[in-house]
Amino acid sequence: MVSHDPTLDHRARMERALFEANERRERALIDQRSAENTPEQRVRIWERLHQVRMPKSPDHNILTVIAQQTGLKLSEVRDVQLSRVA
Repeated sequence: MVSHDPTLDHRARMERALFEANERRERALIDQRSAENTPEQRVRIWERLHQVRMPKSPDHNILTVIAQQTGLKLSEVRDVQLSRVA
């Protein structure tokens, strides 16, 4: 007779969900630096990963972090910022 333990089923589902979430995050980290994506796409991926919007101030310190983490030049990040204002 096979026993059915709902606790084990739940644990397996939770482990699978965590594994899939980690895979999605790893893929997004790769995509945010991918030259195949436009600077706008890379910044949007960065925003989604960090759950924040890029600030509107062109002098904000986080722009340097965004540039580093997306593999963009600071001028490219500022161009994205300017295009959003227009």
